[in-house]
Amino acid sequence: MKLRPRTTTIDAEVCADLARGLAAAPSGVGFVYDALDRIVDESGGDVVLVLHDALVGRQVFRARRRPLDGTWADKVAAEAAPGLYYENGTLDRDAVNGIIGLCTVAVRLDVVGHDASHDSLTGLLNRRSFDDALEAAVAQSRRYGWPFTLALLDVQGFKAVNDSLGHTAGDDVLRALGAALRAGMRAGDVVARVGGDEFGLILPNSAPELLPRLVERLADAIHGAVPGATARLSTGVARSPADATDPVELYKLADARLYESRVTR
Repeated sequence: MKLRPRTTTIDAEVCADLARGLAAAPSGVGFVYDALDRIVDESGGDVVLVLHDALVGRQVFRARRRPLDGTWADKVAAEAAPGLYYENGTLDRDAVNGIIGLCTVAVRLDVVGHDASHDSLTGLLNRRSFDDALEAAVAQSRRYGWPFTLALLDVQGFKAVNDSLGHTAGDDVLRALGAALRAGMRAGDVVARVGGDEFGLILPNSAPELLPRLVERLADAIHGAVPGATARLSTGVARSPADATDPVELYKLADARLYESRVTR
C-alpha cells in the first residue's frame, strides 16, 4: 500500500499557537517533539514527521519520542516522502504545511546554532563558546567553592606534519584529536579547539595528575590517524580556585605553563 500523509483535526489556531512557541523554544528538536505531542494530545493516535531539507538532510521524528519501530512507523521512516503522517483523522492542507514549515525552521535553527558554537573540523566547541564556559565555571567556583582544572594542550611538530605530509594529514591529526577528546570526556567536562592546533579542557573536580593518561591516549590517536606523524602534545594546567579566581588570569597562567612545557621538551 502506498504511504500518504494523513490528516488530523488540528486547525490553524493550533498552528498559530505553535508558531508563537517556536520563538521561545530552547531546542529546535525539542520543539518538533512538542509539536507532535500537541497533535497527539488534541487528536490521539500516533504521528510521524518526515523532513527533508538541504541544510538538515532527512530527519524522522515520532511523537512521544517513541522509537521508529513497529510496522507502521518503520515503513514511514524508510519509504515515505517528506510529510506529516498520522494514523487517523482529518486535517486541512494549510495546517499540515504550517506544522511542517515550523518544524523545518526549528531543526534548521539547531543546526545553525551548533555551527555557530562548534569548530567545523573537529566538532568540538570553538574558542568563543569555550570562553563562555570558562567564565561560567569560574563563577561557580567562586560562589560554591567547586574546584576545576583548566588544561591547555597543543601539538608540537604540527607545522612539520603539514610541511612533510601535507595539510590533509594535518587535518587528519586534528580530527583524530577531536574524536579522542570527545570519547574520553565525562559528563560535565568541556573541551574545545581554541586555536589552530591548541585545545582547551575544563575538568570539574579533576586533579592534574589525571592528564598524563589522557595525553597518552591522544598521542595514540595522532599516530593511529597519521602513522608518519612525529607530533607530540604539550600541556599547561591551572586550577580554580587554588591558582586563580578570574577567568583571564587563570587562562594566562595555564598558557604560561603550556609555553614552559614547550620549551623544556
